[in-house]
This record gives sequence, C-alpha cells and structure tokens, in this order.
Amino acid sequence: MKELDNDEMDLFFVSAYYYGNEYSFYENQVSLTFLAPRDAHWDRRKIIVIRSNGSNSVLEPMKVHRATPHNICKFVTITGTVTLKDDLMDLEILVNKNIAGIRYLPADKKQRDLVVCTPPIYNNVRWQSILLIAHIYARFPRFPIEQNLNQCDNSSASFIAFLEWDEFLIPTRFSSFFDEFANFFESEIFVGLLEYKNSKGVSKIVSRPFNIGSIWLNEPVERPYKLKTKKMGQNTSKIYEVDESVDLDSMTRGKFPGAKDLKSSDRQAIARDIKKYRYPL
Repeated sequence: MKELDNDEMDLFFVSAYYYGNEYSFYENQVSLTFLAPRDAHWDRRKIIVIRSNGSNSVLEPMKVHRATPHNICKFVTITGTVTLKDDLMDLEILVNKNIAGIRYLPADKKQRDLVVCTPPIYNNVRWQSILLIAHIYARFPRFPIEQNLNQCDNSSASFIAFLEWDEFLIPTRFSSFFDEFANFFESEIFVGLLEYKNSKGVSKIVSRPFNIGSIWLNEPVERPYKLKTKKMGQNTSKIYEVDESVDLDSMTRGKFPGAKDLKSSDRQAIARDIKKYRYPL
C-alpha cells in the first residue's frame, strides 16, 4: 500500500490475524504486522481499520506501535491491534483516503505449553547445529517448536521463548521446560519476562504472553505497568551455543554443549538418534 500525499511511502503487510468471539481475552481482536520505511513514522499516524460483518461497515482506529527498537535497518516492523465490537467478515485499511483490502487468517486456537520463536535461517547457521538442537528438545516433553519470522500467536501459548537457531536451553530443576518456566514466573507476582544471557552477553528472553502483546527479539514493545524482568543467574538454566567445533562425531560421542547437564540416559539417547541419522539402515 502506498501513501501518495507526501513522498511515496510503501507499507508492506506481513500477517493479519483475527481472534473471533471464542477467545476470552482477545475476543474480536485484529492483529496486523507490516513493514514500513524506517523514516516513514507510521507509528505516529492515524490508521483506520474498516471492518464489515456483511451488512454494515464501521471504521475503527487502530493502535499502532513500532516494534523495531533501532534505526539500523532501512525497513522496520510495525504492529497494530484493534478490538472490534462485532464479528468480522471483511477487513480493509484506510490511510489518508487510500483503502486497501486485507486478507486475514483466523488465529490458531490450539493450546501449547511453550512456543519457541526463531529468526530466519542465515547462511552462517550450520545444519549440524539444527540437527543437534532438534534432538535435544525432543528429549523434553510438552515442547512443540515453531518458527515465525515476525510474531508469535500470544493467545495459545503459556510461554514463548526467543532464541537463535544455534542456541538452546536445558531445564535443570524440572523435567520439562513448562514446569521450569512456570516455577520461575510464579515465584514473583509481577514477573513478565525471564532474561538469559548468552556467551556474548546478549539477552534472550522467555515471556509470559498473557502480560505482553508483542516483543522485538529480546525486549517487549510495550512494558505494562509494574511488569518486571527476572534476570536468570548461572545457577539456573542457561543458554548453550553450538559452535563450529561440534561435529557429528562429537555429537555421537555425547560431547556437545550442555551434555554434562543432561541425564546420562538422555545424552545416550541423543547420541543414538544422531548416529541413526548418520548411518541409516
């Protein structure tokens, strides 16, 4: 979509989801994600959503936020939400007298204990790293992995983790990620984020999405009143990173980052699975 009143600015839609009346907290909410030129300042402009239920069309102002916290990229991510008064059938967006139809999808209703959001796979990510991490996660139940480039559905997950493809966490106090995260979150009433540090000192977080609408990799776009970040120390679960030195031979011998924190049975099972991949029957 282009704005033609001033300099020609592009608005590229990435995703649009509609939460129907079967959702309690997000009932009849529309969630949009789009890209815009860094200097266009869409987050400061009035954007109107036109919704129709078949017989009537109503204009609704949309709450818009810039999700990208820096100015390094030429294009930035913008998120917008609006809660409708009635059910939705058709969706359009109005900006300075320009109207564009928006194709939307119904939000996923399947409940998950934990969702992991990862960025796109870059050239420097080795397939061996992804193989190892997939087998490590498979040893801990109640943990479906999902990839999403910009945002994760925050209504169907109890917790959302944001990690790179060559990073993983291992629960140390409990046998599943859900139980471990739930323990940390419930220890303090206003904890909304768990913050881990990787070896480079970069923050990686786990969020409780009920309190946070959207997140840019490691920081919430909006921080609700009194919401706290719990900084995770070395005595708790930590981030492990798979470096270039970890090859398939090391994996099959059980020598990889975090192996010493796994049960012997889990470590041996991971090694067996990888060995089967390397030497299929």
